[in-house]
Order: sequence, then C-alpha cells, then structure tokens
Amino acid sequence: MKLLVGLFLLYLAYRVVRRLFSQKDVSKRPEPTFRHDILNADESAPAPSSRSRKKPTQWYGKDRPVTVQGYDIPGGLIYVGERLPDIHGYGDDACLINPRLKVSPAEPWEAGDEMDYWPRYATIPAKCRGAYLKWPATGRSEPETYIGYVFLFFYGLERRLFVDGQREGISDRERREIIDEVKRLLAIYGSNRSFRRYAHGLLAMEWMVYRSDEPVPDYLDLNDRYCLPSFQFLLARMVAEGKPIPADLALQWYTLHPDFGLKTPARRCAREFRELFAARYEKCFGAGLVVKPNKTPLKVQYRAASPSLAGGLKLRTPDIPNPFILTAPLKKLSGLVEECTADLEPYSRWLARKGADADSLDTLALLPDQLKSKSPNVIAAKGSLARICANGPTLIDVDVLYEGFGRESPERMTKKDAENLAIVMQAAGFGMAPDVRFHPMKPDPGGKVAVFPQGHGSDFRPSPEFRTMGAVLRLGALVSQIDRDLSPAEEATLRHLIRDDRRLTDIEKNSLSAFLTWCMRTPQGAAGLKPILSRLDVPEKNAISRILISVAHADGRIAPKEVRQLEKLYASIGLEKDRVAGDIHALAAETEPVTVAFRDREPIFSVPKPRAEPPPAKRFQLNEELIRIREEETRQVQGVLERIFSERTEEALEAETPSGDVVSNKDPLVGLDRPHRKLFDRLITKETWDRTAFHELCKELGLMVDGAMEVLNEWAFDTAHAPLLDDGDPVYVDVSLAKEMIDAQ
Repeated sequence: MKLLVGLFLLYLAYRVVRRLFSQKDVSKRPEPTFRHDILNADESAPAPSSRSRKKPTQWYGKDRPVTVQGYDIPGGLIYVGERLPDIHGYGDDACLINPRLKVSPAEPWEAGDEMDYWPRYATIPAKCRGAYLKWPATGRSEPETYIGYVFLFFYGLERRLFVDGQREGISDRERREIIDEVKRLLAIYGSNRSFRRYAHGLLAMEWMVYRSDEPVPDYLDLNDRYCLPSFQFLLARMVAEGKPIPADLALQWYTLHPDFGLKTPARRCAREFRELFAARYEKCFGAGLVVKPNKTPLKVQYRAASPSLAGGLKLRTPDIPNPFILTAPLKKLSGLVEECTADLEPYSRWLARKGADADSLDTLALLPDQLKSKSPNVIAAKGSLARICANGPTLIDVDVLYEGFGRESPERMTKKDAENLAIVMQAAGFGMAPDVRFHPMKPDPGGKVAVFPQGHGSDFRPSPEFRTMGAVLRLGALVSQIDRDLSPAEEATLRHLIRDDRRLTDIEKNSLSAFLTWCMRTPQGAAGLKPILSRLDVPEKNAISRILISVAHADGRIAPKEVRQLEKLYASIGLEKDRVAGDIHALAAETEPVTVAFRDREPIFSVPKPRAEPPPAKRFQLNEELIRIREEETRQVQGVLERIFSERTEEALEAETPSGDVVSNKDPLVGLDRPHRKLFDRLITKETWDRTAFHELCKELGLMVDGAMEVLNEWAFDTAHAPLLDDGDPVYVDVSLAKEMIDAQ
C-alpha cells in the first residue's frame, strides 16, 4: 500500500514539474511581428487531433467555386471544412460552413426567426442552413434576405482580414476583393442600421491596419461611431507629429466625444453646418488648433460583429498619446459651435416644415451670409446681373430677376417675398430699389426694379437723412410725372440733391440714386395722402410746398397740367390753391425768370421771358436754391416727409403678414393623449437618449417606438412646423423646440 501511495505522489510531482517547464516555454514565445500586431487570446489553440479525422478547413477566395450539400457556390469568400477554432480556442468559428451538418431546403428570406441574435452555422437549425446556403448560391444579392444570414457571411470576412491577414498575411488583391464585397453588400443591405455600422467599422479598421499611410478613403465616414478607433488613431498621429488640426477633423472630434455633441440644426443641416464651421474655424484658428500631446497612451480595440472574435482583437498601435480623451481643446470650440448652430436655427426650422423647398428664395434668404453667396442659384444670378449692370444702375423686370435665380416670380408679391428677394440679391453682390426694408415700398411682380452693384451690404442701417431724402425723391417724382413727360432737367435736379448732401454716405447715395431711377419711371400715386398732409403744422406745410414748386420749376417752365396738379396737392396739404401762382413767382424772383402757364381759359400772364440758352451758372443757381431749401426748411419736417409715404405703405405691408406667423395662446399639449404627453415630459429632460433606453421608456408607457416617434413629430409639425425627435442611435430630442412650444402656452 505504501508503495502505491509513493508511486502516486511521484506521478503528481512529475506532472507539476512538467507543467512548470511547459509554461516557461510558452512565456518565451516571441510576440507577433506583423504590422500593427493583433493580440489574439489563446492564439496558440491546439491543432485538432489526428484521431478526430476531421477534414481541414479551406478559405475559398473570390470566384473560387465550392459545392456544399448540393448547393453550388460560385462566388467564394467563405470558409468550408470541419474544424476552424475561434481565437479563444473553445470551439469552431461561427462562420465555418461544416459540409457534414444537416441541411433542409429553404429560401434566403425564410426561417430567420429561428436563429439566435449571434448566430453560428454549427448551431442554427437545418432549415436556416439551407436558407443561408441558397443565398450565396444565387449571388448574394437577394434584397429580401434575412439580415442574420448576411451577418453569418460577414463573420468570415472579418476573420479573413483580421485573423488570417495578420497571422499568415493575405495579398493586397484579396484585401481589395473583400473590401469591394463589403461595399457591395452595403449597397444592398445598408438600410439595416446594425449591419451598416459593423460594415463601416470593418472598412475603417482595414484602412488603419493595412493602409494608414494613405489618405482616408472616400467611402469612410469617420463621423460614424463604429469608425471611432480609426478616427482616434488619425487624431493621435496628427497630435504626436505636432500638426495643426484641420476644421473637419476638429468638428469630428467634437461630435464623437462623449461629453460634447451637436444640436438639431447642426444635424439636420449637416452640410451647411460643416461649411459654416470650416469658414469660421479658419478665421479663429488659422491653419488649425495645435494640441499639446498628453501622457495617456492610445489603445484601440476592434468591435467585431462575429461572436468568435468578440473581445479578442486588440490593436497594438505605435507609442503615441490619446488626445481624444481631452476636453480643454473642445471647450475652445464650444462657442464657435454654438454660434454656427444659432445662425442656422431659422434655416433649419424652415426646412423642417412640410413641403419646404430647399432651393426657394425664402429658404436661401434664411442661410447665413457666408453660405448664401455659395448657393449655385446665387452664383448663377451674380454672373447674369454683372452683365446687365455693367454700366451702373439698371431697370430690370421682376420676372427676369426671379428667372436669374432659377425661380418663378410669385403671382402676388408680399412684404416677405420682397424682403427675401432683396436679401438674396445682396448675397449676389447687388442691391435693388425699391428695397422694402429701407425705402419702404415693394415692387410688383409684373413691374420693374432698379438694380445697382455692391448693394446695401449686410449691416446697412439707414440714417434719418436717408429716409427723409427718399420721401423727397418720391414727392419730386410725383410732381415730375404730372405732365406724363419724363423731364431730364427735373431728374437731374433731384440727382444733384442726392449728390450734394454731405450727410449721406456713399452707400446711401448709391441706393437713393437707384431709387430715383425707379421712382421717375414708375407711376407714383397720391391717393390717401390728404389725411396725413392735413395734420401738418404751417411751417411743415410751407416747407413741403416750396419743395413741390422747386421740382416743378426745375426745367424752367410750369405747364398748365402741373399747375392744376400743384393746386390739388396744395389742397391736400391744407393750403389755399390760389397760393400756387404766388409761390411760383416768389421762387422765380429768387432764381431766374420763369414762364408760367395757367388754365387755358384763364388769362395768361408771364414774367420776363428767359433766354434761350441760360448760362450754366443759372442752372447751378437753381440747384443751389433747392439745396438751400432742403438744408434750412426741411429740418422743420424731419421725418414728416417720410411719414407721408410710409404710413400707408407700412400699414398695407403689415396687413400682408401671414396669419400663420402669429403665435397662438392655445395650450399646444392639448394635441397629445396622456401616454404621449408623459413620454414628451420624460424625453425633454435631456437632448440624447440611448436607443435601448428610449425603447424601454416607450415600453413602460405602452407605446410602440416607431409609432410614438411619428405621433410626437406630427404633433410638433402642427404646433411649431418642425420635428421634435431625430431618429438614430442615440435618439436626439430638440429640447429648445420643446421649450419654445411650452412657453407659447
């Protein structure tokens, strides 16, 4: 008995010593030396025993045919065999097609509900195997294929790239074939969110592992969170090399960082936001931010779709820092991001309206100035207007103006239409008169406008002198049009009035000159002036009457029609119409002789007849007289002249404001039933919700996810003309919109 115990103890000691020596040998095994080594758990899994008699597994490359259970598979890119350990060494890889396993006939869209979420070919039912094999046998293109079968095939591509490709090496040609296949599958099955993200993650990792010295391919979107490892590597390498971070990379960093994020306008108008951010980023930071390297090293892990690779693929990167975790550089960008977001808010809200036309002038007018000028429609109109206005201010048909922007003119021009037209005109580098914001009048769809180069500029603020002069020009045009004969002398007098006023800026003079061009050639009405003019006091009435007489007298004669119209205007002002003759004589005595013609049946008298060729000095003297009147007497009526023409205009324009813009005092939450109102109250507590958490919240309230989102978005459209929720993972909530709707109660 003692002998047996001794032998047993001796055997145990032998086993312990052998195990120790075996572990020592394993610890001395050299690490993999391939580029960007992949550390695989249990990489040295034992080979199958020869007594198992299992056929070895083969990888069938592209266009290498193979037959499995009667299914002829021509396209390859699969593993077929009886033994293929996963990277942990615990069993066969999920992607392995074992030809000995039972198969039942089925179509690629059948039996999907019988598969697990993480399927393995060895454990799925026979009918699922038949459906899966039918899919590659028919070209891997059936759009109705159950997505689980697509993933089962995708597992093999992952293994070939990141396990075989690192252990044994694969050719560049084979890698390109795999990448092309993934891109082809994305084109067919990319509508599935899960597959799309895993596929993008594979494409990004392939670039980083094998081709990181090349530019990022155009098929990669490093804004995708499944591409985060590749983005972190790209950012880390740039920081380690001391290079400035360009605008697109800085914005990606801000977007992907867990402590920061973009609000609804930036996500809804992603292209516009990127352009605006890039322009302002360059203005603030020049070539870009330079970030000081931190001490935390970069560690990157590939998130595999295959359960056989989960947790086992870790990328060994060069010894570089991980700046992605830093927050200080991103805080420098927060103000810029908020500024761009706020400037895009009106444009974003408008686009969210049902039926909004992204190319309409109403939409373009809401873009920030830096983006409006880059619009294709604005660029096209700019070239056309430059040719038309090569010689200065030019009258253009409103219809032609709209055509230059690729649009049709509205049947009825509202104040908003006129304002938006002027805004996009300014974006093209031109101004127009009348400009409803400054003159204030609006053009008619069938009429004309005067277009002038440079325009008013984005920050133009008209002075009181500008507004008063605008009223004087309209009043002068009204008198000049009495005899329906455009008088060059009268127009020249009014232009001298603009030119010689030292209180006007160059921009104001250009605008008023174009406005005068339009006024003189567009009928100016006097209807409705009497109630306004009758409220003026005596000095104001006298000042206006002298301006009327001065303009009528500009060409050296006053026709009978002009006299009659002046009498009507005097009566509108509240002055005796018999004063017209006396005022004409008074002005003539101060300047030069003038011929006055009254009504045909009344006696005609005249002051001394003027010379046929008045010397230039006399013409200039008339201009000086009108300037003197303007400088001395119109100070008494500063603002009155503007009111004469603007009060009626403003009332008419305000009456055109759409009733839909008026905020209702009705409680907007009335449109939601109790469960959806509870969901609304919970959702607006934060801007982002993990999709799983959102699903659980809907489940708690007895709501379906898609249906709840549709109800809330439809309600938000009806209430504020914009959606509340932005579908995705995570789900975004427009908290500012929700607050606006609540505050409107």
